[in-house]
Amino acid sequence: MMIVHDSSIVSTYTEAVKRLACEILELMAEGLGVPNKSIFSTFITQLDNDSLLRFNHYPPKDCKDRDNSNSYNVGFGEHSDPQILTILRSNDVAGLQISLQHGVWNPVTPDPFAFCVNVGDLLE
Repeated sequence: MMIVHDSSIVSTYTEAVKRLACEILELMAEGLGVPNKSIFSTFITQLDNDSLLRFNHYPPKDCKDRDNSNSYNVGFGEHSDPQILTILRSNDVAGLQISLQHGVWNPVTPDPFAFCVNVGDLLE
C-alpha cells in the first residue's frame, strides 16, 4: 500500500481526474446533441461542487478466508452513485460489480491501465 505524505501529489492527481471527468462529460453532451457542451462539466468546475476523492484499501483475502460469512467482507454494498460521474481506478484489484439489467450483478474485470467510468444518478 502506498502512503502519500505529499499533498501536492494528491492535488495534482485530483486535478487531472477532474479534467478527465470534464472531457468525458463534454463528449457525452456532444454525443447527445446538447447545444452547450459544458452544461454537464460545470457540475465539476463550479467552486461549490461536491467532487470527492477517496482512497480505499481492501486487504487481500486468502482462499481459506472466503466462506459464506460476512466477517471477512470489506467494501461497499450495492448502491448507486449520487454524483454526475464516478471515475474508479482498481489498481488490478477485483471486486467491483455493476448491475446491467434486472438486478443481476456482473463482475468488472480489473485493468491496471484503465479507469472505470460510471454514470451517476445526477446524469441518469
